[in-house]
Amino acid sequence: MRAFLIVPGDARAVAAAMASDAHALIVDVTGLASPAFFPERRQGAPPFYLRSHNLERDLPAMMAAAPHGIVLPRCEGARDIMRLGARLAVEEAMQGLTDGATQILAFIETARGALALHTLADAGERLVGIAWDAAAVKAEIGAPTARDRAGGLSSPLAQVRALIRLTAAAARVTAIDTPCLPGGDLAGEVEAAQNDGFEAKLVLEPDQAGFVREFSGRCQG
Repeated sequence: MRAFLIVPGDARAVAAAMASDAHALIVDVTGLASPAFFPERRQGAPPFYLRSHNLERDLPAMMAAAPHGIVLPRCEGARDIMRLGARLAVEEAMQGLTDGATQILAFIETARGALALHTLADAGERLVGIAWDAAAVKAEIGAPTARDRAGGLSSPLAQVRALIRLTAAAARVTAIDTPCLPGGDLAGEVEAAQNDGFEAKLVLEPDQAGFVREFSGRCQG
């Protein structure tokens, strides 16, 4: 089980994340114009994916950092993947980067995204992983709680999670489980993710990344 650590794009947070036990970083650079806050590619450092909620504005600056990949927030189907892929091809050519080298990490955060998941099975070679945000989906559908009486995910969220895993398998990409919800049991969620075949877990703190790595190591041992 790999830990994908989500961090804000400021120098201190990025430095702490680079020194953590995370297997990969997702750096939110929304509104940042300077690549000084972006991680650097170096041997032994975790791969990094850049996320912005305004790709139209921020993508050129993001691509100047030569990231391993770009996060596609609120992905709602293969057309979104292909549209971003076409833009990446242009930016790679402009930045002198290898054609096709920049991966896409799709984030499912909406009901439309969940319903269109099946289209991602044939979304192209840039797609490297599919993640989801239970809190975002919960807010969109207006559910008062994310959990049922037994403590598991509510039925709609459990359906989305299952579709994420199935689609990732069909597309042969990494299935990445949602961050632990407030008040949740991280150990229980990591164990459940492993049991359900997820290869990675989104985490929000460096110590959570360390816990995922340690917990997974114990399970494998």
